Formats: sequence, structure tokens, C-alpha cells
Amino acid sequence: MHNADRAVLRIGSGIAVAALVCYGVGLPMPHLGCIMAWIVLCQGKPLPVKKGVIVGLMLTATMIGGVLMVPLLTYYPLPALLLTGLLLYRLMLMGLSGKGTQSMLLIVAIAIIPIAGLIEQSLAIGIAQMMGVGIITGTLVNRLTLALFPPQPAAATAGKAPPALPESPHYLALRAVLIVMPVWLLALSNPAFYIPAIMKTVMLAQQANTLSAKTAGRELVLSTLMGALLAAGLWFGLSIWPSLLMLALWLGLLSVWVARRMIRLAATRFPPSFWSNAWITCLILFGPAIQDSASGKDVWVASAMRCSLYIVVALYGWACVALLERWRASGRPAVDIMSGD
Repeated sequence: MHNADRAVLRIGSGIAVAALVCYGVGLPMPHLGCIMAWIVLCQGKPLPVKKGVIVGLMLTATMIGGVLMVPLLTYYPLPALLLTGLLLYRLMLMGLSGKGTQSMLLIVAIAIIPIAGLIEQSLAIGIAQMMGVGIITGTLVNRLTLALFPPQPAAATAGKAPPALPESPHYLALRAVLIVMPVWLLALSNPAFYIPAIMKTVMLAQQANTLSAKTAGRELVLSTLMGALLAAGLWFGLSIWPSLLMLALWLGLLSVWVARRMIRLAATRFPPSFWSNAWITCLILFGPAIQDSASGKDVWVASAMRCSLYIVVALYGWACVALLERWRASGRPAVDIMSGD
């Protein structure tokens, strides 16, 4: 079995086990735990068990500490806004330097936990615990599946060079912050409705850092629509026999389908970031749909409203990238002339 096939099996089985744990524990927003497990499972080098557990516990403590931002948001909104923007900027730079997984987890914590704390402190703590459970579960399952499907030894390669920094990392980090902050500010008016939108916007900002202005619109919008189609297929499959076991099986099966395209075992014209963002969008749409069904709400109307919001967010991200690229290009000649003088 090829190493790529083993990686797909690790991701699929990991998501299935993460779904059993996260939905079985009964903490709020269990789909966020599945998203955290996906991020851990998809990184190139699996974390050691001890390190993964420590990282999960430390991240949980950090996210619970994010509740301390709630009084600052309530009584001193402008300093809270500036502090959040500065932290997001530093974490975006951290992600561009090659520490994408760690920065992504911390960005989600900083962006979501304070907003959840505006609703209820126990909700923010519960979400922090769920994210920590997802990270620890992803790490443990990753190590277990490594024992079941050990990778074949790869041929030794001489002096592998470290990944190079992208051009203008400070500009890319600032652009990502400008994509996230308007939706984050909008969430202050209705935290319960916009928490999933913040998660979606963070993923779009990370994805936009690897895209050019020409391809940003197509990939950001199409990955959102693909996520909606995956969520609809997942919902139809679960409606055949609604149970925790079937939920885990369907999530595992669909994650295998997505992982095959993300790792390029199946031919596709889209890059891995497209499929990863589509799957996260699917989870962001599917998780609240389960909660809507349990509370008696119209699932399809609520999901259509969320999907429309995410498409608007994707269009905004595209417009932001295009406008900033045009503004940057218009300023380059003057800079070149000054440097030539």
C-alpha cells in the first residue's frame, strides 16, 4: 500500500473516531472538534502522542484564557479591537513562516472564544474544551492508525531545503487580517449567528494567502459551493438512519473521498487547499444543521441562510484580494522610480 493511501486511511478513520468522541461527549459545537481533528490529521508530520496531548491541553488553557477578552470587549471595545487585530497579524505571520497548523489553531481561538464569551461564559469554555478534545483525539488516532498502517520507508533525500518565505509576508498577513476583521466586528452584533461565519472567514483568509488575485474568486467561491454540496449529501445520507454510529461512518467515508482529492490520488484540477476548505465548509454547515434539527427549526431554511452568508463572505474575500492587489500594483511604479533616483 502506498504511503498516500495510508495517509487517506488515517484521515478517514481519524475523523470517524473524532466524530464519535466529540458528538458523544455532548459539549457545545462538536463539529468544531472534528475541524480541529481534521487540521491535526492533515498536517505533514504527525505529532508525537505526548506532544499532541500537551499541545491540546495548552491550547485549551489558552482558549479558556480568551474569555478574559470579554470584559475588554464589553467596556473598552477600541483597545480590544486593536489588540485582536495585532494578535491576528502576528499569528498570520507565524503561519506564513511555516507553522500553519499552530497558527491556525491559535487564530481560531482568538477569533471565536471572545465572541462566544459575549453570549455566555460557559459556552466559551465548552467550545475551548471541545477544540482541545478534537486536537487530542486527532493526535491519538493519528498515532494509532500509524501503528495499523505504518508508512513505507522513503528514499533518503540529500539536504532538503526548508520552505522559503513567500514574497511580502507582511503584506499577506495584513491582507488576511483585513479579510477577517469586518466579519469579526459584524459578529459583535449577533454572536450566536456569526460564530460559524468567523470560522469560515479565518479559513478563507488562510486560503487567500496561497492564491493570486486571478484565481482567488474562483477557488474561494467554488470551494464554498462544494462544501455546501458535501453537506447536503452528508445530510441525505444521515437521514437514512439517524444515529451516532451512522454519523461517524458517513463523516469518515466522505472525509476519505475528500482526502483522496486533497492528496491527489484522484485526478482534480483544484489544489489541496480547495478541498480542505470545502470539507471545513461542509462541517461548518452540517454541524449547526444537526442542532437546528434537534431544536425543531427548519434545517433547510437555516442552512440556506448560512450558505448565502458564506458565499457573501467568499465574494468579500475575493474583492478584498483584488482591490488590495490593484492598489499595490498602482503604487509600485512610484516606488521603482524613487528607488531608481
